[in-house]
Amino acid sequence: MMHLPDLTGMSCLAYMGQAVFAGATRNKTLPDFISCFARHVGECERTGRNGSTANYRMAYRMLVRYVGGGKLPPEQFTAEWLEHYERWLLARGLGTNSVVFHMRSLRAVYNRAVEQGLFPAAGSNPFRRRLIKQVATRKRALPRETLRRIGGADLSALHPKYALARDLFMFSFYTRGMSFVDMIYLRKSDVRDGVLTYRRKKTGQTLSLRVEAPLQKIIDRYDSDSPYVLPVLTADDSYRAYRQQQRELNKFIRKIGELLGISEPLTFYVARHSWATLARDCGTPLTVISAGMGHTSERTTRVYLAQLDRSVIDKANRKIINL
Repeated sequence: MMHLPDLTGMSCLAYMGQAVFAGATRNKTLPDFISCFARHVGECERTGRNGSTANYRMAYRMLVRYVGGGKLPPEQFTAEWLEHYERWLLARGLGTNSVVFHMRSLRAVYNRAVEQGLFPAAGSNPFRRRLIKQVATRKRALPRETLRRIGGADLSALHPKYALARDLFMFSFYTRGMSFVDMIYLRKSDVRDGVLTYRRKKTGQTLSLRVEAPLQKIIDRYDSDSPYVLPVLTADDSYRAYRQQQRELNKFIRKIGELLGISEPLTFYVARHSWATLARDCGTPLTVISAGMGHTSERTTRVYLAQLDRSVIDKANRKIINL
């Protein structure tokens, strides 16, 4: 009698990754890059890296669509093949940065598979050529007065999600640009003796900051029986529920920007850019801004602020030419 695999609580990709891993244990290397990718997605899912799982799953599905359900053996996974795939993605209407996302995913899986001995290293690295370059996105930051307007807006007559979205935005600003996912999963146990300590889900880095009065006001506003500081989710909610809340709250924060007549689209990420910009404008050293934002190097912070430096140059130019 044939025994079917128990897929309870496991996605098809996670099961495939588990099966591929078993095969790799016996045979050391895997037959093709598609198998390596399936294994990587399954590994991310089993270890609870939900954000990474969603991103890699998206890249995996696009790759399978291009290959047409076949295999991608080592001898075919070349720089030339990558160029063709890159052009195919662009021809499908993907933006430059979306193509960069897919190519980076492939490179990460390739490097990981070679490192683990699951995929034979090519004679020359297929990623040796500089692939399509990412287009720098416009860094949006708000002036102090606009931030005051957002924080003080009377939203009581609107749907409660408006106030929640606004408070999350200000919470991020008050916490040096804490990301949406870190805010949502922040636990009450992470706040002790007036100090908030959390681990960034993106990097695993632990950050601490003193809870200032405006931040404490938001924390007190949402005090409840929930284990989370901001009761957006329950302890039993799935990652899918998190993504649904993220989409909804992104929609509400955009609407707040429209209601207040803010010209640039308002997103939670704007709070992070705004904190960095105001810190710089206050004369805060780059090393302090870098540490505050959880960047692993000052170089990251320089790149982060690069497009914002023109205002400083403009100010100097105004002084020079205003005779």
